[in-house]
Amino acid sequence: MTTQATQQPQELPRRSESGMHTRAINSAAGVLLAAMEQGRQTPTGLAIALDAACLLNSPEHAARIAALEADREANDREYEQATARIAELEAEREKLVRWHSEDTKTINRLVARVERRQADLIALRNDALAVRGSLAPADGPRAVPFQLGETLAPAVDWLIARVAELKARLAEYERPADEDPITFTLTPAAEQLAETGGAE
Repeated sequence: MTTQATQQPQELPRRSESGMHTRAINSAAGVLLAAMEQGRQTPTGLAIALDAACLLNSPEHAARIAALEADREANDREYEQATARIAELEAEREKLVRWHSEDTKTINRLVARVERRQADLIALRNDALAVRGSLAPADGPRAVPFQLGETLAPAVDWLIARVAELKARLAEYERPADEDPITFTLTPAAEQLAETGGAE
């Protein structure tokens, strides 16, 4: 015998029991209303509107999408910060290149100056050695009556004084006879000759 079970209509669960989210339902209703106002009446058209609004995703999928979006925004911020840092580093690099170029020019000038001074010092040293060889030759008499020290200044001072002394002595020899303070005494015969004008 067949028993027919009496089917009673299933009651819709209350909002607290179904776990429905009022905000999600209101969002879906708003999307559906906007789609219907745009002329979409078929279930497919309405489902497309819900999908375009990302309302067909599960809560887990939606949370994953939100996390990915947050990661994307964080990556964008990091990219912007990295781009700004790269620009700063590039500016620092250009500054360092300019400084390096200026430093290189300065170093080259200083090196050239040092080389010129070294050449001058070598020339002066060679001159000093030549003067020492002239003042105190190894195979001849000394030009100064003392040993040469580390410097040539004492020998030069002695030579200057010696030259002045010789010039003064030479001036004595070259003085005219009328400037000589020697007094002359005439003999009587010379006096008589002077008085007569040299006539006999």
